Amino acid sequence: MEALLGPLQYAILPVFAFPALGFVLGLRGAFSRTAAEGTNTFVVSVAVPCLLFRLIALADLSKIDWPVLVAYEGSLIALYALGYLICRHVFRLAPLEALLIGMTGAFPNHVFFILPIVETLYGQGATLPVATTVVFDTMIIFAGTIMILEAMTGGAGPLATLGSILKNPLIVAIFGGFAVNWAGIGLHDGLERFLALAGAAAAPGSLFALGVILSGADLRRVGGPAWSATILKTFVHPLCALALFGTVVPVSPEWEDPARLVFAAPCGAMAFILGLRYGVPVDSVAKAVILSTVLSVFTVALLA
Repeated sequence: MEALLGPLQYAILPVFAFPALGFVLGLRGAFSRTAAEGTNTFVVSVAVPCLLFRLIALADLSKIDWPVLVAYEGSLIALYALGYLICRHVFRLAPLEALLIGMTGAFPNHVFFILPIVETLYGQGATLPVATTVVFDTMIIFAGTIMILEAMTGGAGPLATLGSILKNPLIVAIFGGFAVNWAGIGLHDGLERFLALAGAAAAPGSLFALGVILSGADLRRVGGPAWSATILKTFVHPLCALALFGTVVPVSPEWEDPARLVFAAPCGAMAFILGLRYGVPVDSVAKAVILSTVLSVFTVALLA
């Protein structure tokens, strides 16, 4: 537990500091919701595509533990569907909002929360499972959600919708990163540095915007949709790891500990970013991100 306190503080401080700053400045009127949406436009159009492209282009895809990865992605899809159905049929939310809350209950904060913990506890060489799940979560959950959102909001024919999807900078970055990886093309040092700098702005920008949005929300009541996403990600998903690993799914020693922590990760902010991009209400998403981060301190500590 003592060995975990340092990395947990390192991971948690920025997760709370940036939204807290945005929340305070939002309350004081220094930043409006419009300003937050402008910040999010930069994040989703520049910072996140650079982050994803670099991450995918440099990932070592030859050392993947496929049984663990398939079980993990399958569990995410199941949680996603369950979260959507709960929000759509129990809480009677509109389809787009139910979709994003379903994504919130599945897509983890592995880059900004779990990765620094794994690096500190198990060393730099243990980060491959985290990086791999980031790549495939991005390709399957994140890109898949964008495609669904484009199809649901496009209002045009299939070809026009497909064209809009293919021009989305996030989709371009994902497939461009895979193309560079599979072709074995190295990144120029200057280009890699640019991508790293731009990608580093993704977390601060999205979390700050999240705080500004929260400053205009009613925080006295979390609400059923936010609780459903939080419970699915913080409690149900770690239980999936405990049930699957070593019984249904064989796990290599190099993957077991890092992968278990990825299962315990809190809700990520990607659904929040997409919500602002597509004009979907994000108050419940933002509350779930903050609440699950607090609760994940305990679940991560138990599983580490």
